[in-house]
Amino acid sequence: MLVISPTPHFVIFAQDVLYRGADLSIVWPEIVATFAIGAVFFGVALYRFRRIIFGG
Repeated sequence: MLVISPTPHFVIFAQDVLYRGADLSIVWPEIVATFAIGAVFFGVALYRFRRIIFGG
């Protein structure tokens, strides 16, 4: 589930920043993972949207 869901990455990121005071050098992998998963989901949604709107 850690691979396809952005929620665990966000929770790890939030805990690191809020509880430990981590800076960008520590939490950048979680930010990149969240961005990558979001980009994939956005791409799939855009493909499906265009397929439905433009018929094909």
